[in-house]
Amino acid sequence: MSSQGEPSNLVHLADISEQLRRSCVLFQEMSNAELKQVVTLLHTVEFPKDEVILREGKSVQQLWILIQGQCEVVKAVDEDGHQQLAVLETGAVFGEMSFFRPGPHSASVKSLTPVKLFSLPREEFDELIETGSSAAYRIAVNLNRILSERLARMDDWICKRVEGQEEKPVHKDEWKDFRSRLYSEWHF
Repeated sequence: MSSQGEPSNLVHLADISEQLRRSCVLFQEMSNAELKQVVTLLHTVEFPKDEVILREGKSVQQLWILIQGQCEVVKAVDEDGHQQLAVLETGAVFGEMSFFRPGPHSASVKSLTPVKLFSLPREEFDELIETGSSAAYRIAVNLNRILSERLARMDDWICKRVEGQEEKPVHKDEWKDFRSRLYSEWHF
């Protein structure tokens, strides 16, 4: 067993159950050869209940895959309060935003139960890219699917919030302007 939050031995292909392979978007559509390459880069990490895994405002370029337990994603809303954004179950992937773009985490992730995770440091992913591996391509495509799904859910949520404020049409106009600029003027 690894010490709290410290990577233990590398993962072996046998550690990836068929259920995890089906439930985790990151592993979907990977060939056995690609999965074998990815597995050599993963580390197993365990955290006890109520432990912060990612802290909002800090920056670590690491991808996390929840293989056992539950976590919550929380956002600080004021000096003392937090808003729960999501509860993560087995197969969930997190840390993807700062994995590709160095910068502070936009939210914290905390264990709700004792958890076991796989971690993929960005440096090891970069080594996979340098080899020209199709596994690196598959990871990028699957992470793009995850980010796209989350963005679509966020769009739906924001639209519902804006539409619920009919007595304040200014917010609707602000949202329409923001959305228009996001898709037409911003260049990444």
